[in-house]
Amino acid sequence: MASAACAIEAGLEVIEVTFTVPNAARAIERLRHEHPTALIGAGTVRTLTELEKAATAGAEFLVAPGLNPELVEAARMRGLPILPGVFTASEVDSAVRLGVEVLKLFPAEPLGPAYMSALLQPFPAAHLVPTGGITAANAGAYLEAGAVAVAMGSSLFPSTRITAEGPRVVEPLVAEALAAVR
Repeated sequence: MASAACAIEAGLEVIEVTFTVPNAARAIERLRHEHPTALIGAGTVRTLTELEKAATAGAEFLVAPGLNPELVEAARMRGLPILPGVFTASEVDSAVRLGVEVLKLFPAEPLGPAYMSALLQPFPAAHLVPTGGITAANAGAYLEAGAVAVAMGSSLFPSTRITAEGPRVVEPLVAEALAAVR
């Protein structure tokens, strides 16, 4: 939670709090209250219960690790944007048929920007946000290959360093990432 606040203070405008973090819903609620201009979402949403907790906490978007039509429909009914995880052409096809506009390409590495670009060829309506291995060093290549955005996890929030050095360790990492994508 403190790391997310430091990242926002360093200029990050979008934060995803994953439901793998203890008390994720409480963290979402607190971040929304303390940083009203930031876009705060819930990640690793796998169940309807997690979706409801995220919505109640004020999540402004949802990210799922896979394509779950039941979650997509529940998010739609709540008016919450959802980025379901996809990796194959079949999953992208299914997501597009469900009417999902933005998809999480996961994991993006090790196949890289060339794979993502090839995946976009038959699905020009798909908007991919690669995650899983995205860093300041490779983010630009994904954007050039057609990503609508990139998502960074451990490259911005290295848990071992945060534990050893404190939450402010994310500030230069955020600055580096923002410089790389601008």
